[in-house]
Amino acid sequence: MKNYKPSIVLVRPQLPENIGMVARVMNNFSLKDLIIVNPSENWLNDKSINAAKKGNNIIKKVKVFKNLDEALKKFTYVISTSNRRRYLNKYSTHDFKKINSVISTSHKVAIMFGPENSGLSNADLRLSDLIFCIDTNNNSNSLNLSHAVSIMCHKIFEFKKLNTKEKKLKKNDFVNKGQLSKYFDYLFGMLSSKNFFVPKEKSQSMKNNIYDIYLKSPLTKKELQTLWGITKKLTK
Repeated sequence: MKNYKPSIVLVRPQLPENIGMVARVMNNFSLKDLIIVNPSENWLNDKSINAAKKGNNIIKKVKVFKNLDEALKKFTYVISTSNRRRYLNKYSTHDFKKINSVISTSHKVAIMFGPENSGLSNADLRLSDLIFCIDTNNNSNSLNLSHAVSIMCHKIFEFKKLNTKEKKLKKNDFVNKGQLSKYFDYLFGMLSSKNFFVPKEKSQSMKNNIYDIYLKSPLTKKELQTLWGITKKLTK
């Protein structure tokens, strides 16, 4: 299953420095495609460029549109961020796993953020497939635009790394049951020689407990090799 990098869409951003900081955090977390809809005039200035730092390459390639329909026309899935209560027939979630699932399975995804003073309007949300709400303290649920983008970008980056790691491990790094049984036969044999299983009538339940301890999560080949080393060193 291929992971696609989503585009970040800023709708009517007001502060040039926020646009620059958004470009900066996108660069931090390996996202490249920034779209701006109806920004303030002269947004590309010293403030936005200086705030972008190493994200200047993103600022230079930003796509600017006059209206939202035009900006979203090539996307197959649109996620909108909002912390306001909505009375719309839209699926809403706080769960980042849902975002990860969408990005992993949809070809072209946009994540949309509203202007600093008011957020996205109901009209802005018409083409959205999902509304995502970032969990915050109930007494203070308003996030700076660049901070909201930072949280989303970091989570996407985090999930992508986790998925990549899991896929690599699933291929050939985990031990099979034959390798585990060989280790347990040796371990139980050594424990028996040291009279560990006392009383004898409880030996099976004690072995079951040992199985449970070792198998709380799948063991990799490297981990089993370490256990062999520890066990043999202790029994010499």
